[in-house]
Amino acid sequence: MKRMVTYGKQVRFTRTELESARNLGIDLASVRTLDQYSSAIAQLVGILEADRPELLEKIARALADKTGRPMPAKLR
Repeated sequence: MKRMVTYGKQVRFTRTELESARNLGIDLASVRTLDQYSSAIAQLVGILEADRPELLEKIARALADKTGRPMPAKLR
């Protein structure tokens, strides 16, 4: 899996990464730092938490399974 290009706290995305994120509802076009990236992801998580908690749980479960990490306490 290809990862985003980082240099210190700066990030750059390929067109493919930007398009993939846009398909998920994440606008990364103006994101230039890791903090801005985290903020963009947090915004999506907040929207999912409010509008589609079952989808957020499904995503969290898939990420936990893939990474071998436990589910966040809030979703257990």
